[in-house]
Amino acid sequence: MKLQFWIGVLLLPFLIQCTDSNTSVEKHFKALDTIAFNKALIDLGEKLFFDTRLSLDNSVSCATCHIPQLAFTDGKKISVGIHQRIGKRNTPSLWNVKNQQEMMWDKGVRSLEHQAIVPLQDTNEMGGTILDLFPKLSEIPLYDSLAKVLYDRTFDPYVLTRALSAYQRNIYQENSEFDDWKKLGLVKDSALIRGYIIFDQKLNCTQCHSGTTFTDNSLQNNGLYQFYEDPGRYNISADSLDIGKFKVPSLRNVSITAPYMHDGSFENLYDVIMHYESGGKSHPNKSPHIQPFSLSELERNDLLYFLNALTDKRFVN
Repeated sequence: MKLQFWIGVLLLPFLIQCTDSNTSVEKHFKALDTIAFNKALIDLGEKLFFDTRLSLDNSVSCATCHIPQLAFTDGKKISVGIHQRIGKRNTPSLWNVKNQQEMMWDKGVRSLEHQAIVPLQDTNEMGGTILDLFPKLSEIPLYDSLAKVLYDRTFDPYVLTRALSAYQRNIYQENSEFDDWKKLGLVKDSALIRGYIIFDQKLNCTQCHSGTTFTDNSLQNNGLYQFYEDPGRYNISADSLDIGKFKVPSLRNVSITAPYMHDGSFENLYDVIMHYESGGKSHPNKSPHIQPFSLSELERNDLLYFLNALTDKRFVN
């Protein structure tokens, strides 16, 4: 390979770190190999994810609502954007988002690339428009230089959305106490096995919370309300059969992503269990899977143990 190719590859980590550099890097374009390209794109996406300059007033970044230490949620009932404006819904976790085909609580966005545009232009979130952001962002030497190295173009919405989506797809881990049991046969407490049997066999929660990410990504009305102030998927489809339907969330790291539901209406997992135990509120669109059941206090504790065991080890003290 030519010398300038390897020089370009070696310069990438330096460029990523020098966010305050005023020096733009110009080079004759030569496509990077796949490994170097993916790493550079993910690193660029990470820089953008934490950059408040993506908001209209330079006060809010993606990480403001998607805090890594909270499994990329924010611990609030409803997200808060620029000027302390209250958003529309609870912030969903980005953990294992690479396995999702459609984004948002109502599945109104069909890809991570398109999803990146939504909070940027929401007046209650980051508050700007693409016209507000560009050419402001493209004038940042780091971003402009990396766009040239990666795509042989100036930094623009195409590069922005690809970089952010690459970083989010890299937020992936299955390294919990549950995984130790399933993959390695290691069991710290038998309550984990008992709780999983309750979850899977007695309650059949895996009809919706299935697979390794514990979601089938379907839209369901779980009987949260008799009358829905936020009609969910109905906002997209205008079909009355979709009133109150929201995407089934992943249960990975569920112990640290409170409060729960699309509106943050439940503060803890015990309240969530009690909601389902009651069978939920009466609604014509309520899923037939939502039926009342009864658990003993020991069974509830075992179920809670299992749910807590889905927490990635990096979050366990």
